[in-house]
Amino acid sequence: MTWHYSGSNASSAAGLNRLAEFLCDPRFNSADLVGFSHAREIKQLDDYLERKSNPFCEEYEWQQSTVKIRLSNERAKFPSENDTPQLEIPGVYHRSLTDIITQTFEDDVSTSFNMTPFRQYWNAPDNQTLEVFSESYASPEMIKAYEEVNAIPRDPGDDLEHVVASLMVWSDATHLASFGDASLWPFYLFFGNQSKYTRGKPTARACHHLAYIPNVCIHYFINSLY
Repeated sequence: MTWHYSGSNASSAAGLNRLAEFLCDPRFNSADLVGFSHAREIKQLDDYLERKSNPFCEEYEWQQSTVKIRLSNERAKFPSENDTPQLEIPGVYHRSLTDIITQTFEDDVSTSFNMTPFRQYWNAPDNQTLEVFSESYASPEMIKAYEEVNAIPRDPGDDLEHVVASLMVWSDATHLASFGDASLWPFYLFFGNQSKYTRGKPTARACHHLAYIPNVCIHYFINSLY
């Protein structure tokens, strides 16, 4: 409590509870705090991410690529889009969609997935029958995709169930600190085969990290290219 009330006013009860959880963790060793330096630990984290043992390395199925995008300028004309200046953006970390799908459907969590889409109806008190639109796997688009997949000719001896993996991709900038401008731009992947009531629970761990997009200053690059 002394630590909580003697620090910044930004300290919250939730932050204090998290600190208590860390201190109670069996891996915590108070001897590690001797000579602790925030600046040194930050540098060690940066060095760790540069090594092959970091969580974005290939062993964890993360790949690093350089993305090339074309830039336009309202004051200049080009014969075609291929003739416009090209900006290379390095450091784009991403994972394979196929790998994520395979791992998820091989996991026990897939037993709660709905593999066969269907329609839902409600018999209203006024004797009307209304179609209910709620879950992704009960949508007309999912039913249409399911029918198209199962209409594809099968190889001889293929008696496996053919299903649709409904992918829902989201992206938004995420601030990493209460103060300052440190941020990331992650891409998240959810499966529409899973109920939205489960996807909405953080404890369900239904979110899959697909990619991390670095921030760039486009104005700076445009000026330097021209």
